Amino acid sequence: MKTILYKKRKYVLQIMIIIMSSFLLFNVFFYIQVKRSYENRFYEIGNKMTSQTTKALTHWIDDQIKVVKMISREKRIIDACRFPENEEIVHKAQKFLQEMHELYPYYENLPLSIKLEKPIIKNVNGKRIQINNGEFLIDTVGGKTIGKGGIDYSYVREILDGKDYFVSEIYPSILRENPIFVISVPVTYDSEIIGVAIISPQMEYFTKAFVDNVNFENTGYMFLMDSRGLTIAHPNRELILNNSNKVKKIGKEILAKIAKANNYFEGKFLEEEKFYIYTKVDISSENIMNKWYIIFTQTQREVLQNSNKYLNILIVAGIITTAIVVWAIYLVSNINQRELYKEKLEEMNKELEKKVQERTAALKKLATTDSLTQLDNHQTACEKLEKVMEQAIKEELPFVVMMADLDKFKRVNDTYGHQVGDEVLKSTAHVISSNIRDGDIAGRYGGEEFIVILPNTELEEGLKVANRIKDHIEDEVFSIKELKVTVSIGVRKWQGENAIDLVKYADEALYQAKENGRNRIEIR
Repeated sequence: MKTILYKKRKYVLQIMIIIMSSFLLFNVFFYIQVKRSYENRFYEIGNKMTSQTTKALTHWIDDQIKVVKMISREKRIIDACRFPENEEIVHKAQKFLQEMHELYPYYENLPLSIKLEKPIIKNVNGKRIQINNGEFLIDTVGGKTIGKGGIDYSYVREILDGKDYFVSEIYPSILRENPIFVISVPVTYDSEIIGVAIISPQMEYFTKAFVDNVNFENTGYMFLMDSRGLTIAHPNRELILNNSNKVKKIGKEILAKIAKANNYFEGKFLEEEKFYIYTKVDISSENIMNKWYIIFTQTQREVLQNSNKYLNILIVAGIITTAIVVWAIYLVSNINQRELYKEKLEEMNKELEKKVQERTAALKKLATTDSLTQLDNHQTACEKLEKVMEQAIKEELPFVVMMADLDKFKRVNDTYGHQVGDEVLKSTAHVISSNIRDGDIAGRYGGEEFIVILPNTELEEGLKVANRIKDHIEDEVFSIKELKVTVSIGVRKWQGENAIDLVKYADEALYQAKENGRNRIEIR
């Protein structure tokens, strides 16, 4: 009897050991699957963030290339490269670049590099400066970088060697040693390169636009690294272009991981285990000094914290429950976990898409709108003028262009200060916008000069609009009660000429209005 009872107990014990062992093995397998699901979640979120940021960044770079190409095609810039010793011509080019710098204040400098057969001497702020081949003939920082640059700089050398555009390495600026990069294009005349047009976006602006706002949970963030292993954009500004041995070692280790992995890897840097996922920025390697990588990272501890908690719960439950209870818990937990994960992932995807759309819209507005007046900027207004002209040619429609310039605006700034000057510019923009139709176009052409384009409009109607604008500006009341502002306007009805000549004729009418006493309208 005892032997039978012993055998029964033995069998029960064996069954219990088998069941508990099987259950523990099952829990280990289940933990691995949960762990993988959270790793996949990181991969999906990180891949979406880096891919969408890459698209936005590539679009922004394309817009910057368009800006510098527009500068290179400007007649004043070409003339300055052709006649670098003619002070009047060089001054006109410098004034144009200064106006462009005001439109794009996040540029460090807008210098003009000149191709020379032999050195020339230029008087800069009372000093005689020798300018050699490839060095800066003009800048927009008070002459502080004139005579600097040269063919030793990649963005000059590569353009003079025949590249159609070039994106430099990230480096400390000549002026203030803050991190910048340069986009350069050739200035040509009769198919020959005679100079290099240059813009230099500041990395601080770049980092705020593309890195600072991209974060996830507590430890997830994004940064950029180039193929030198240097950090070029990071929420922690101290790491940008940090060349210390410790940071350089980390950069080399990350590059080594990138070289071996597809686009996902793990690593322990700065005493913290992390997951990484990256996307290479799509810029032709022939046109950029160093490859750029957008990298999203999050600590393994945070990514896997829920799976580790879940494992502990399952182990405790396995010790104190039967196989049936554990199986029921597994089924219920698995279903709930999948639904919660699916809902959370959908919410995160919607939020991420919203942020990307908002950031893309902000970047588009920044690239097309004048930040002070909220009118179209110079480049956008010119592009819209071309489109209006194309439609007018196609449908045989009339249209009118007006160039308006505030009279004696410099006196406003000198007397009342730039804050009042900005108020006048914004009020002028509001008056113009309030007196044109929805389909009409208004832009800040530069400084205190504005352009208005009236599609499908005859000259008589255009003059009525110009008079309304002139009268309302003269009647405008400012915070300085005694301040009165007037405007001179040049009006031109399109008569088949190209866009450049059309604006030129309107400008000539504007200057005729100035010559005839200001606060008036002239027709060309």
